[in-house]
Amino acid sequence: MKKGRPTIADVARAAGVSVGTVSHFLNETVPVKAETAERIQGAIQKLAYRPSVFARSLPMLSAKTVHAREGNPRLLVVGHICLDYLCRVPVLPHRDDRIAAEHIDKALGGPAANLAVAAASVGAPYELQIDLATSIGDDGDSEWALAELLARNVNVLPIRRPIKNRLPRAMVIIEANGSRTIIHETFELSEIDLTENMDIGPANVRSCLHIEGFHYERMVPSIARFHAAGWKVSLHTAGLPAGSRTPTAFSALIRQVDLTFINDEAFREIFDIRTPLATMIDEADRILKRIKARGDVVLTLGEFGAVVFKKSGGAPIEVPALPVTRVDATGAGDAFAGIFLSLWLHDKSLVDAARYAAIGASLTTTAEGAQGRSANAYEIETLLPSVEVKAAV
Repeated sequence: MKKGRPTIADVARAAGVSVGTVSHFLNETVPVKAETAERIQGAIQKLAYRPSVFARSLPMLSAKTVHAREGNPRLLVVGHICLDYLCRVPVLPHRDDRIAAEHIDKALGGPAANLAVAAASVGAPYELQIDLATSIGDDGDSEWALAELLARNVNVLPIRRPIKNRLPRAMVIIEANGSRTIIHETFELSEIDLTENMDIGPANVRSCLHIEGFHYERMVPSIARFHAAGWKVSLHTAGLPAGSRTPTAFSALIRQVDLTFINDEAFREIFDIRTPLATMIDEADRILKRIKARGDVVLTLGEFGAVVFKKSGGAPIEVPALPVTRVDATGAGDAFAGIFLSLWLHDKSLVDAARYAAIGASLTTTAEGAQGRSANAYEIETLLPSVEVKAAV
C-alpha cells in the first residue's frame, strides 16, 4: 500500500526527538540546540517532508511575532480552531421544515481561537505575546484560518493535523432575537494533551497557560509542569467533561488552577442550585469560600454581567454587562475570558479586568460571528463609566 505524505510525527521519530521539538524548529518559537536542529533537518531531507501550509505561513509568523512583542506577558492558549458557517433565519425551523436563510457566511471560530483573538484585540497598553497551540489541516480553509489569526496578532503553533486533515466545521444558526443554535463536528483534540511534548522553560515574563474545558482531564499532569516553570494556569469550563462536573471533581479543579471561568448554568448544574440569581450568587460565594480555591473564580452571567470571587475572600465583585442590542451571543464568554486575561496578565486589579471584560464581551454580541466585533482598550475605556462595580470591595 502506498504511504501518504510524511507527517511531523514521522520527522520526530526519524530525528529521535518529540513532535513539540520539531514544531519549535519549524516555527522558530523556542531555540533548538544546533545538534538537534541538524538531526531534524536531516530527517526532513531524508523523508522529503513538506510542511505545506505551515511552511508557507512561517516567514509571516516569525516576522510578525518575535520582535514587536518582546517583553510583553505571554498567553499560551490550547484548543480548537473551527470553521463556522453563520446562518441567519427569522426563527429556528421545526423538524421537516424548509426555510430560506438571509445569508450563509464563513467565519473563523472555535473557543480557543475566539479567546485568543479577543485578548489580542485589546492591544496597547495591554499587549500580549499570544500563541495558539492547536491542530491545523492541510486544506485551503486551514491556510485561510492561519492568515486570519496572523492578521489578528495571534501566533499559531500547529502541533498536529486533525484526522480528516481539515478544520472541524460548525453550523451557527442565528435567530432574529439573537438566540443561536450550534451544530458542530466532534473536536478531536480533547483526546490528547497538546502541551505534552513542549519544552517549557522558566517564565521570564508573566506567563499563563489557558486550557479549554474540553482538554482539562488530559492536561492535568501538565498543570503542575507549567506551575513548576513559574507559569500561571487559567481554565474556561466550556466543554468540561461530565466526569469533572461534580462537586468533588470541580473542587479539585479550582484548587489547582489560578483563574477559572465558569458560566452560571454550569455552576448551577454542578452544585444543584435552583434559586434566583441574587440568591445563587450568595450560595456560590459560600461554596467557593468553603472549597478554598487556589485562585480567583469568575462566574459569567451572560447579559447580566459577571461576578468575581476572590481567592483572598471578601465580598464578591459584581459587574453588570453593557446594555446593547444583541445580534449574536456566540463566543461572548470566550471574549470575556480573553479580555480579562489581557488585563490580568498585566497585573491590573480584578475590578478593572472584570469591567473591561464585561464591556468587550457585550460589544461582541452586537455583530454576527464570535469574532465579528472586537473591542480595543481605547474603545472600552470610553465606555467604563457605563459599567460600575455593584458590590463594595
